[in-house]
Amino acid sequence: MSARLGQLVKSIGTNWIAFSTSVLTAFLLTPFIVHHLGNTAYGVWTLVVSMIALMGLLDMGMRGAITRFVSRNHAQGNHHESGRAVSAGLWLRLWVAGLIVLISSVLSVIGPFVLHIPNELRFAARGAILLVGTSFALTFACGVFGGVLVALNRFPVVSGLSIAQTLLRAAGVVLLLGSGHGILALASWELSVAAATNSVLITLARRAYPELKYSLDRPDRKLFRQFLSYSFHVFLIQCATVVIYYMDNLVVGTFISAAAVTFYSIGGSLLDYLRQVVTSVTTIFMPLASNFEARGESSELRRLLIQGTRLALLVSLPIALGLYFRGHTFIELWMGRQYGPLSGHIVRILLIAQVFSIANFTSGNIAFGMAKHRPFAIAVVTESIANLTLSIILVKRIGITGVAWGTVVPNLVVQLLFWPRYICKVLEMPVRRYLWESWLRPGLAVVPFGIACYLTDIHWEATRLVQFMWQIVVILPLLVAGFLACFWREAAWQVQARLGSRLRIFVPK
Repeated sequence: MSARLGQLVKSIGTNWIAFSTSVLTAFLLTPFIVHHLGNTAYGVWTLVVSMIALMGLLDMGMRGAITRFVSRNHAQGNHHESGRAVSAGLWLRLWVAGLIVLISSVLSVIGPFVLHIPNELRFAARGAILLVGTSFALTFACGVFGGVLVALNRFPVVSGLSIAQTLLRAAGVVLLLGSGHGILALASWELSVAAATNSVLITLARRAYPELKYSLDRPDRKLFRQFLSYSFHVFLIQCATVVIYYMDNLVVGTFISAAAVTFYSIGGSLLDYLRQVVTSVTTIFMPLASNFEARGESSELRRLLIQGTRLALLVSLPIALGLYFRGHTFIELWMGRQYGPLSGHIVRILLIAQVFSIANFTSGNIAFGMAKHRPFAIAVVTESIANLTLSIILVKRIGITGVAWGTVVPNLVVQLLFWPRYICKVLEMPVRRYLWESWLRPGLAVVPFGIACYLTDIHWEATRLVQFMWQIVVILPLLVAGFLACFWREAAWQVQARLGSRLRIFVPK
């Protein structure tokens, strides 16, 4: 048990280091990029990236299937079946990668006209679409090996490569934009970094799983059906997720302007960072759930649900409250006064649903790990359709904020009405116990900190970003006090049990 805990802590720790590196780099680079490119060119770059990201739909759930099959087979010592799964995924992904390059070529011709990109930026936009699309195709094909590392719980390796990739990208951005280059140069550098890091990824995966044997042969029908039975619903979920998180920028760019995308994406990027905070913790729960399910450890799955959800909320709620009450101030100090009011308003709207979505991240990973994600696919596809429809309707009536409300309303319905009942049914545990232990107690713990954030923003003006950060540090003891008030018994138990000696997070036997 202690070995398992050590691996869990190490995985979470390295994920956090990778995440922190990514967020800090983006935090420092975003103002630099916006000010060097300008609102319009930055909006065009955001549209290019969002457009290519939509082709993540072509994954069709394959990476999730690879992680699921390799994790389960590796736990059972069935390396031959792991190899068959990896071979099938690689064969399929190589064909899809070729399709991505073809689609990117078409988009490079028609995209600048559909998105109303200014004439002076159309040539650069065409080249950027083609280069970013090629980079995405390369990463897509090599994603099979990333799935292998995740299945083996080699998160430190994955995180280390992610850190290297982040730093390489950042170095290129600073040098290129500092030398007066534009989005075409950024796209070229993106392709170069993708080629280098994916070459390393393949080598690391082969070293981590030396027993794994794979080929480029076409998979047999039986294996293909196994892939399809799992990955089809993952594919639907991925389609819906891409629509929910990436279509907003395209709707803004299509119905308002490329410059407006900058204001929306600045607000949306803060929510993306928040999701990454939780993902860096909860992503390790999918292979863990697969292992528990393969061994028939139902009690461990229920414990994982409570512990994981509680941890996700205790980490994310303070950040969410800080953004809700002080997001506009932070954006003004970070990006400039002109961005604060509108981008801050977007953050507040999106946060309404984002907190509940984050509360269900652990549930989602457990459902994927147990291959119990079919009902989730139906729910999230319905949400994505409603999201896109509402966003288009509302953007015509109330502008950029309408796109945000179009995202929030369907998301609230799914996160509040579907997930708690479904995951508790799968794991055979009372809904009330789950909500009280995992949702409500963490919520109560952060109330004092939230009140302090609200009062600080009203009565203690921050004129510099350093001062803003210092204000957060000053009120952090209230977060600790709230935590101790709600979890004093569990905290005392942890101290007595020598904190970290067992796989428990504030939940005693």
